[in-house]
Amino acid sequence: MRALFVALAALIFCRSVTAAAVELVIVYPQVREPFARVFEEIVRGAEDGYGQKVQRVALAENQSPVDFVHVLDRQSPVLVLGNRLARQVSKQNLQHKVIVGAVNGEFNGVYGISLTPSFESISSKLRFLVPSVRKVHVIAKPGTTAGDFDLGVGNSPVQESEGLHGFSLIIHEAEDIRTAATVYRNLMQTLDKDDALWILPRGSFVNNAMLSILLQESWEKRFVVFSSNPVHVKRGALFSVYPNNYKMGLSLGHLAQTIADDQPFSEGQEIVREMQLLSDVFVTLNERTSNHLGINLTDDMREHIDLVLPAR
Repeated sequence: MRALFVALAALIFCRSVTAAAVELVIVYPQVREPFARVFEEIVRGAEDGYGQKVQRVALAENQSPVDFVHVLDRQSPVLVLGNRLARQVSKQNLQHKVIVGAVNGEFNGVYGISLTPSFESISSKLRFLVPSVRKVHVIAKPGTTAGDFDLGVGNSPVQESEGLHGFSLIIHEAEDIRTAATVYRNLMQTLDKDDALWILPRGSFVNNAMLSILLQESWEKRFVVFSSNPVHVKRGALFSVYPNNYKMGLSLGHLAQTIADDQPFSEGQEIVREMQLLSDVFVTLNERTSNHLGINLTDDMREHIDLVLPAR
């Protein structure tokens, strides 16, 4: 810890004697592989996106980012990566320009990009692959609204909100994995080829047993299952949409640059301290499932897919 603050003091001193552009400070956790590689890709993207001097600070599990951020120049944007560090920072009423990334949930009073894909990024892929789908179903925690998916409408427990590309997003609430199992079983009785089921980043209360049941039912009834977990594609989900770590970092760097310059996102619009949904995604598709659903993967379609798991 002492070494960390010595390095910080040197950093502040260098800023005071130079007229360089405002630095971006990136704070991220020290973790083992393969997670360290994920953070490295995000940090590298953020450095390229910011385009100016960047200071990296890796914190051990017993180190808090709060004391570190407190002594920084308030003009310096601070990018905090990971759920643990972001949670610690967001609980404080900091006046600094804090940006969070690589996080699963919403954090108040900070800028940032979550790991939940926007419904726009999902629906554009789905419309391209399966234009027959009309309704997209999600199982989510109580209080989830269509606004959480960047639709800006709806606030009822079980909502049907008109989304992008002609889809309706239907949100079904579940308290825990037990109540979710009941919701899934009831829902599977009504789904057909016009429906799709989206498994959210945190799994939507789907364990291995329930996933097997969902995929078996989808195979027999020909409704679409897609996921935010690429592992589910290997199991038989049609496709997965998940973070492109480098491009997500690039977007975080661009966001930090906008905030550092105090520039609004559009003319006449102030910069609001709020989270954005993920738009930088990879797409992996299961060719066996697509063949079963009668999807003809043209060369044009394949250009929009990052990885195709071949049919065996």
